[in-house]
Amino acid sequence: LASAMRSWRLLGCFVACTLLVPSAAFVCLSRFPSVSSARGDVAVKHVPKIRSLLAPKGTGRNGMAVALRMAAASSEVADKELKDKIANFYDQSSPLWEDMWGEHMHMGHYGADGEETKTDKQAQIDMVDRLLDWGEVTAPKRVLDIGCGVGGSSRHMARKYSDANVTGVTLSPVQCAHATARSEQAGLSARTNFQVADALALPFEDNTFDLLWSMESGEHMPNKAIWLAECKRVLKPGGRMLMATWTHRDTAALVCSHPVNPDLTRKEIKLLSKISKYYHLPDWVSTGDYVKLASDLGMLQLRSDDWSKACGPFWPAVWRTALSWKGFKGLLKTLKSGLETIKGARAVLLMIRGFNKELVRLGLVTFVKP
Repeated sequence: LASAMRSWRLLGCFVACTLLVPSAAFVCLSRFPSVSSARGDVAVKHVPKIRSLLAPKGTGRNGMAVALRMAAASSEVADKELKDKIANFYDQSSPLWEDMWGEHMHMGHYGADGEETKTDKQAQIDMVDRLLDWGEVTAPKRVLDIGCGVGGSSRHMARKYSDANVTGVTLSPVQCAHATARSEQAGLSARTNFQVADALALPFEDNTFDLLWSMESGEHMPNKAIWLAECKRVLKPGGRMLMATWTHRDTAALVCSHPVNPDLTRKEIKLLSKISKYYHLPDWVSTGDYVKLASDLGMLQLRSDDWSKACGPFWPAVWRTALSWKGFKGLLKTLKSGLETIKGARAVLLMIRGFNKELVRLGLVTFVKP
């Protein structure tokens, strides 16, 4: 593996400098999560820091109000910039992923201990089925797939539940178009539909869906509290939210922000921040953070789990495909539209390191709206 990695890096040396130069702006902003990219869920908890940064001493309440408005405006701009970057990342990288892996854009399930022998694509399908089983999903009628990718989970659920109609939302116009085309080819256009939409401001009426599905999309949500509140809004009473999402290891501190989590080491914070830079993620949270936020919203039947062992073989498998000749040629082709896919490929090594150190986890959370 080490030899293959060196070969891959040599072949890609003409873009390596772009990937290795750290972003000073990112480092600076990560030190102040209350006024940096898309961290509205942290801002309220760091009002004193905002005040000290933006409001001159002695300005009184008016000065404080101005400072808070400035912070709110800065957060809104940062949120939009983050969402634009996420959309651009998936616009550029999704075609290659589809070519290499197919319609499922998430980790696979290789048995509870991660040692079952199966193809990677079958492991991805099994992840969907095992999560539905774990969430005790039986016969949903209206399903919302949040962060639907190219619609792999949406179509799988439409086939699995004959009375279900599934709506998928994504920030990526390319993913939306590909998801729609794939459903047409599969003869599922009547029961699946896809649209470009912001998960923090869903374009649906209250009490619309009886199942909300989020397969590895929660990590992209800049404000977890607002996102879960929006999920609660569109869920029908008695409806279930079911998610699998990237998290950091559980900690006693529940602060919804890895840079200010006192229970994470400096090295752990640095690694998480590197992954965030390449995959355009806001602050990392723990599974416990999600549980607390859902509890604060009054959600019922809260359960959580950690499936990191079950998906253990996945990221090494992704790296192997990147090292293959087909994968390398595909990566080079993506340079025509930008560097996002190349950066994402580099971040695979960081994800492997994060899982090996038991820092990065695959967290599961489910709850029911009262």
